[in-house]
Amino acid sequence: MTARTTRPRCVLLDANVVIKAHELGIWSQLTERYELLLPGIVISDEARYFKTTKRHKAIRLQEAVIKGQISQLSATADEFAQLYSVFASWFLETLDSGEAEALALLKANKAPGAYFCTSDAPAIRALAMMTMSEQGISMEMLLTKIGLQRNLERQYTEDFFRDNIRQGQIARITGEGLAVA
Repeated sequence: MTARTTRPRCVLLDANVVIKAHELGIWSQLTERYELLLPGIVISDEARYFKTTKRHKAIRLQEAVIKGQISQLSATADEFAQLYSVFASWFLETLDSGEAEALALLKANKAPGAYFCTSDAPAIRALAMMTMSEQGISMEMLLTKIGLQRNLERQYTEDFFRDNIRQGQIARITGEGLAVA
């Protein structure tokens, strides 16, 4: 995997990254510095709340769409079917709905030039299995590119991301998790 030396302009986010950005208090900085795309499932269902020290707070993604701060993309049934044709059913079961929609959007090229930022191991592996490793970015790298350094749990780090890209590349070669042709 080659190093990403430029800052991505457009980023497709999964729910975990959206929630973590809210928990860290950096959501507004991300919306100001990147063109953010979110799968419809993430907006409508997966990223609705985040935890504070005292309680849960609402994430108002639909309002952000209306204000033009973020964009919503939705995959069609045919685009989901195209994604599902790539992977074995047991592997698909490891993906959350929003991650599956993001991967379907990438496969259908509905987010041209966008990087997919996820902290979920199966989704990262799926990128590599689809030979789209270069379209992925860790949350740590995403923040680093705009000068935001944060202590993050391992699943958000560049090391975790690279480890899972490698595992996905191996799975691609061995056929593990891919649909049988």
